[in-house]
Amino acid sequence: MLAEKAEVVQVAEGSVEDLKEKLKGAYGILLGTWIKFTAELMDISPDLKVISRTGVGVDNVDIDAATSRGIMVLNTPTANAISVAEHAVSLILALSKQLIFLDSSIRQDNFKARRLNLPIDVDGKTLGLIGCGGIGRLVAQKCRAAFSMRVVGYDPYLKVAPEGIELVTDLNEIYAQSDFISIHLPLTPETRNMIGAETLSRMKTSAILINTSRGGIVDEAALADALNAGRLAGAGLDVFEQEPVAMNSPLMSAKNLIMTPHSAALTKECVLRVAQAAATGLIDAVEGREPQAVFNKKALAAR
Repeated sequence: MLAEKAEVVQVAEGSVEDLKEKLKGAYGILLGTWIKFTAELMDISPDLKVISRTGVGVDNVDIDAATSRGIMVLNTPTANAISVAEHAVSLILALSKQLIFLDSSIRQDNFKARRLNLPIDVDGKTLGLIGCGGIGRLVAQKCRAAFSMRVVGYDPYLKVAPEGIELVTDLNEIYAQSDFISIHLPLTPETRNMIGAETLSRMKTSAILINTSRGGIVDEAALADALNAGRLAGAGLDVFEQEPVAMNSPLMSAKNLIMTPHSAALTKECVLRVAQAAATGLIDAVEGREPQAVFNKKALAAR
């Protein structure tokens, strides 16, 4: 798609030096998650006009620096929603049904494990959503339709409850009522470490916590402590404070934790949808049209 509209050069993933060299003279960049796109990088190419993120989150872009330079920052807010929602539900099921434990038990010739760490039913349980955007709503929809779950949600930006979700105005209600808690928030100064030791203590000891949004929202050391002490039944993480996760991270020895390598959106179908959406945004910019998803649109207009 892009090759028909502009000269395309590929950057070796993980190579900052290669990126710096190939940024010279660039009009736009298709950006993944492996690097923080800073003001320093932006200044390598004075012609840079658009940064298109292959995903929803833009926390690896210095938005203020981009805005001050008149650079549009694009994202793909809907392209990965189905895949991430499916991943969140998969983590709920895998943890509830003790799939990792049971599989490893059989491989260790321990068939008697079938009566240890008994799984739980998910049908009729309560799902708590922290963030009720597109992905959260899809998780709610799937959990209601397949498992007759009651869904309660917290989202300070919503005034009207989405269909099938009971909105609450106090996060404590989510912690107190939910059997499963699924996080769907951007990483901001307000959300960083919002799920910490004190917050985890308000959840049911039988609760399962899922985070497929952004690392840094959950305090990983506090989560590991809660899991190991039995103050939380389980957790599923697709995102982390540091990626790749350090081998000495407390998460590595946490009980009843399933970790996936920021791969919720990396399905065969989703990588194509996201790439096409991000490329379409770049093409719109090249051809003088306003792209559909300009993350810093209001800030640019206020310059």
